[in-house]
Amino acid sequence: MQENVNDSSPKNLVRIEIICSQALEEDFNEEFKNAGVAKRYTKISPVMGAGYSNPHLGDAVWPQLNLMYIIYCDDNEAKKIQDIVVKLRKLFITEGIACFIGRGTEV
Repeated sequence: MQENVNDSSPKNLVRIEIICSQALEEDFNEEFKNAGVAKRYTKISPVMGAGYSNPHLGDAVWPQLNLMYIIYCDDNEAKKIQDIVVKLRKLFITEGIACFIGRGTEV
C-alpha cells in the first residue's frame, strides 16, 4: 500500500546517519537491497573528515574520501539497518564505519 504523500500529520521516524569510506558504497547498497531497506535515503558524497580510523580528507596526505547516508525510517527498518552496519564493521574491520541513530519528525 502506498503512503499518502499529502498527509500533513507529523510522523515520528528514526534518523540514521552512516558515514563510511566510498569504497564500501557497493557493499552497503547490496546489503540494503538484500534486506529490502533504505529504499528512500539521501547520499552525500564526497564527505571529508576524521574519526576513529585514518582521516579521509581527499588530499595528497589522506587521499581517501567518505560518503554519508541519511535515512529516515520506522523502528523495524532501523533495526535491520543497524544489523547491516554491525555486519559490515565485522567484515571490514580496518575501515571506519560510523553510525548515528536518533529521532526525527517529518512535518
